[in-house]
Amino acid sequence: MPGPDHNADRGGATAVPSAKAGVVSMSVSPSLTSLRAFTVVGQCLSFTQAAHRLGVTQSAVSRQIRQLESTLDITLFRRIGNSVALTEAGAVLHERLLVSFDLMDEAVREVRATVPRQTLKVLAPPTFAARWLSRRLTSFRQRFPDLDLSLHMRGDDNVRFDCVVRFGAGPRERHTSTRLMTEQHIAVCAPELQADPERLRRSCLLYVLDEARRLPTWDNWFAAAQRDRRSLPENAMEFATLDMVIQAALTGAGLAVVDRNMIEAELQAGSLIQLDPVVVTGPIGYWLDISGERLARSRVVHFARWLQQMAGAGRENILP
Repeated sequence: MPGPDHNADRGGATAVPSAKAGVVSMSVSPSLTSLRAFTVVGQCLSFTQAAHRLGVTQSAVSRQIRQLESTLDITLFRRIGNSVALTEAGAVLHERLLVSFDLMDEAVREVRATVPRQTLKVLAPPTFAARWLSRRLTSFRQRFPDLDLSLHMRGDDNVRFDCVVRFGAGPRERHTSTRLMTEQHIAVCAPELQADPERLRRSCLLYVLDEARRLPTWDNWFAAAQRDRRSLPENAMEFATLDMVIQAALTGAGLAVVDRNMIEAELQAGSLIQLDPVVVTGPIGYWLDISGERLARSRVVHFARWLQQMAGAGRENILP
């Protein structure tokens, strides 16, 4: 019976072991994206934490790891419940890749040191910028240490903005538009105001003005709550911005209907309390608009992904 080297002894072609036998075809190379994802997961030993560090979804990280394991035909992680651990082969690959990526990161830092710092120009509504975005700038600095931010709250014909956050009801033509969040209106006041019924009756309803007209936030809330308007104060105060309304409510000046996305910290701290469980959703919200020209810039795409992640935008809205 012929031995295992029968074909080689007779001068015939030697059988090539398949990938299943542990040999990877040189024509198939793993992508750099999948190798980076593997390296970060190997550091965190968590798909969720790795996704956060990479600024992508957890499913995207899982997909990259599956693709890498399929390409190499090697199991890189042992999955134990909700945790993961490197296999022996995975540990060897991870150690080598750490050194390689450190060298690449060092090369990138050296190159960046030779060019001027880049600035991202963003236009956003005043209340969104002051009360939502500004509270997340520590995360921005951690994610983009080499990128400066120029945040504007008014349009300027002399400035070409990289990204525009807009308050509106739908996407903008000739732009990539992503809905970051939809308004969730609730009625709130300072806790000391609710605790004193007499003072509450003497207070005011606080309104936001748009072109000298009151926005219908209170009308919409009363319609949804089916509550008698006479149960709340008849006096009113009007303000130019929602941020001014919130500040007045914090001082106990009156009651306000506010998008709770803008008062997360105050609700958590108890400096504002919700008067009623009714929530009026939409139809207006905050949209991120990027022109096709600006979308070609990597810093804009990275910032857009970060902003969507901070806003908890739906999976279908995340830029590829």
